[in-house]
Amino acid sequence: MQPWTEFEEAVRPHLKHVRAYCSYLTSSKWEAEDLMQESLLRAFKQYRDTGRLRHPRSLLYKIARNLQIDAHRRRRGLTVPIEEAMQQPHHDPDYASVRGMVEWLTELLSERETEMLLLAEVFDYTYQDIADRLQCTVPAVKMVLHRSKNALRKRGRPDIADYARNKPVRRKYKPQPYKIERWTLALMAGDM
Repeated sequence: MQPWTEFEEAVRPHLKHVRAYCSYLTSSKWEAEDLMQESLLRAFKQYRDTGRLRHPRSLLYKIARNLQIDAHRRRRGLTVPIEEAMQQPHHDPDYASVRGMVEWLTELLSERETEMLLLAEVFDYTYQDIADRLQCTVPAVKMVLHRSKNALRKRGRPDIADYARNKPVRRKYKPQPYKIERWTLALMAGDM
């Protein structure tokens, strides 16, 4: 039997659980998939070198956790103080990452909350400018922004058990495709 076939038979029963664990460790399904692939690759290299694979699920969990810790350590060195970050321009030429961020926002916030948050935090509109543009009062803008920021702060990761059972994660709001596209292009252009 080929080494790859033996390895595949050993890990196949555990893939669903490892995928759920990787989703729990990361912030997006794409990162989770990358983490899982890298974990499988590392486990296969170990299997190829040693000729055996004991406790495959535990091994894959350990590899995934260590890879995520290493990635976090690499990113940690790239952080800047919030005051400095606020002074830097908000320009990202990568359409996919901007679109992903907008989709994430629209899953957690309503259209009104998303638009107010983008106007205030990205485009530096004053409360009065936002109120004028969206035809509401300044206190309403302050309240919506406060509530939106709290919702984003409180956002917790979905329970790992939900992923293991393939239970869909409930979203608060259904994103509107045309709004998402408009906001994505506005962010990339730097002008709303």
